[in-house]
Amino acid sequence: MTSPIGGLLLVCSYRVKSREVMKIFLSYASQDAEPAKSIYFALRDQGHTVFYDRADLPAGDEFHNRIRAAIEASQLLIFLISANAVDAGSYTLTELDIAEKASVKLLPVALGKLALDQLPAALKAVTFLETDGNLPATVAAAVYRIAADWRRRRVKRMIVTAAVVAATCAALYYGLKAQASNQLVGNDGAPAVMIPAGTFIWGDDSESPRRELFVDAFYLDKHEVTVARYGDFLKATGNAKPPEEWETADLKMHAGLPVVGVDWQDANSYCQWAGRRLPTDAEWERAARGTDERKYPWGNEPPSAEHARFAKNHQHSVYQDGVAVVGAHPKGASPFGVDDLSGNVWEWVADWFTESFPRADTRNPRGPASGTDKVLRGGGWYDPPERLTSTKRMHALPEHRDDSIGFRCASAVKK
Repeated sequence: MTSPIGGLLLVCSYRVKSREVMKIFLSYASQDAEPAKSIYFALRDQGHTVFYDRADLPAGDEFHNRIRAAIEASQLLIFLISANAVDAGSYTLTELDIAEKASVKLLPVALGKLALDQLPAALKAVTFLETDGNLPATVAAAVYRIAADWRRRRVKRMIVTAAVVAATCAALYYGLKAQASNQLVGNDGAPAVMIPAGTFIWGDDSESPRRELFVDAFYLDKHEVTVARYGDFLKATGNAKPPEEWETADLKMHAGLPVVGVDWQDANSYCQWAGRRLPTDAEWERAARGTDERKYPWGNEPPSAEHARFAKNHQHSVYQDGVAVVGAHPKGASPFGVDDLSGNVWEWVADWFTESFPRADTRNPRGPASGTDKVLRGGGWYDPPERLTSTKRMHALPEHRDDSIGFRCASAVKK
């Protein structure tokens, strides 16, 4: 017999996260692997399960059977339309046929202009999704709408007492849900990674004096806080001041991009609302540097476009061609699996700025009790590569706002 409480918890999980997650099959020609990859990371950040990489599947009948099973188990097939994908010999047409026969919902995405007579019949009868230049954000927004509609229809089928739901959701809202021993999901739905307790070398004598520090275990958000999650915060609190550039942000089109234009108090208020806090200066460097004194979160290899978003100039708004979708640079992850610690946006941390911690303060050090400026870490989307090091520290007035400044949250590991 199913417990009624289980159903209530299910409804509450939707309300806490404000979004539904789906099983998605991403169909694309091999020549379109790069745009497919960017879409995969954008959808992954929304929490969706995406079948994307077919390279390691065995050939022959088993390959076809695995593909068929994956499509039939999906709720949505995203078909990337290109000349290669609709070519008569392309396997993507087989995937499209499987989806049609299995009645899987179809989202066709146009990667370029094609004549109508080049398209298979299944695509001639549906409306294409066309992008404004930010492909992953556009697709993520479309999936967000599809998932939200799917969630509404599911919730309507659940008959529950509103007062009980509200009470149960309130209890869940103020707690953090552990998913695994090294992962956590906060009240805002953001995934976090556990950074184990340990000793590391802080500083490199050029940015700040090099020394050995110890930091207790803590959780750090895997990604920078996104436009979608900050929009949830503004809606929930009602009285929070929108950040700079917010008028150019589209909550659907730019859902997976990091929020920018926030000052220190904005960031601190969000983390408190989400049941967490800003990381300390020492925690941030521990997460980025690991135990081997690496120059960058990914190692000592000089930054490239595969590692981080940097050295960019935008022609339009920062959300159109400045920042990148969070998690879009997996090769730039830290040794603990935290994404985008270098590049994309500078990140506020909790500490007041000081050149170094007191010599005696070697365990979970904090900055001074007061000061003028707060610390910023990580480098932004327009910065040169020398500002992307794991030891680079900048500082600014707490009320400073800039289109290259964002943040992520942290929390303690309960003992």
